[in-house]
Amino acid sequence: MKFKIKKFVYLVNDVTNILLKKSREEAEDKANKLRLVFIIVSIILVLSIILNFYLYLKYV
Repeated sequence: MKFKIKKFVYLVNDVTNILLKKSREEAEDKANKLRLVFIIVSIILVLSIILNFYLYLKYV
């Protein structure tokens, strides 16, 4: 009886590990995409600040 319970526990543990590994990989993919978007938005913001500063100095 104990052997059957252990077998079931090990099976549940394996399935849980597979699901967690999959969700971990998805989270890493989302984090990488978010990091890329953050870098792009930061670059656009810096360019906007530089352009606004240039136009301000040009017309003042």
